[in-house]
Amino acid sequence: MALKDPQNTMTSIIPHPRTEFQLKDMSQLIEARGKDDDWTGVTDTKRRRRLQTRLNMRAYRRRQALKAESVMSQEEGVPCWDEDKQAVSILPASRALAFSCRTKGVFPRGASASGIIFPLSADHLIILVQLNTLRAFMTNAQLISANHSYDCTEGALRVIAMDDVFDVPPNLKPTALQTMVPHAAWIDAVPHAAWRNNLILWSGKFDEEDFASDLLGGLYEGAAASECEARGVVVWSPVWHPSGWELSEGFLRKWGWMLWGCEGESLEMTNKWRRSRGEDPLRM
Repeated sequence: MALKDPQNTMTSIIPHPRTEFQLKDMSQLIEARGKDDDWTGVTDTKRRRRLQTRLNMRAYRRRQALKAESVMSQEEGVPCWDEDKQAVSILPASRALAFSCRTKGVFPRGASASGIIFPLSADHLIILVQLNTLRAFMTNAQLISANHSYDCTEGALRVIAMDDVFDVPPNLKPTALQTMVPHAAWIDAVPHAAWRNNLILWSGKFDEEDFASDLLGGLYEGAAASECEARGVVVWSPVWHPSGWELSEGFLRKWGWMLWGCEGESLEMTNKWRRSRGEDPLRM
């Protein structure tokens, strides 16, 4: 019997091309932390929407955190004193203010402050009023001069370049006169354009030391605080708006000429504060 060729009797095997599948993470589930967060295949509409909302919120918070880190990395570093480490730390500007406010109290915890008597006496309140006025001038000066520097020495005069002042409250924006006529720097901190112009026009024709004494005299040794109160101002808030400045009757009588062109508005703001205390309005 003849033998058959085994090659002719075997079934031919044709190689099948192999298909490879690459598994990728679903972008919809990139914030998923476990099977409980997988909303794919969930048929219940409310449950699926709740799971999707959870993942969307995680994605939003992650983007916000990355954005905050990016901003902080671009911010200028500010040196701050670390009380705990007794060393200087460089922090982003956005964190520097909050860090600087974490100061230890004047009195240790549990200490008695029996030496302080409340309510404060009238003499103390006068000093606080004048201290608040000084704070207002310093705050406004800082708002104006944040983008440029100038000579603060006694008697120094300056003009403001319009290009140097931006993002300041409208009531502190320089007038044309401020940009052309050299004047004392403190004038720029007065929150009314007409008032500032009057001060510039009358510079050298009134006693600036007398004016400062009426506003702040009680803060200096030897000055009669009670006399200053009668001719001063009370600064509330906001300090950069005329509505925050209350003028005393003595101030209007002595320095009322400074308000030419804005006397109506200044008087209205003053009487608003007086009415809030049940006092009679002032008239010029």
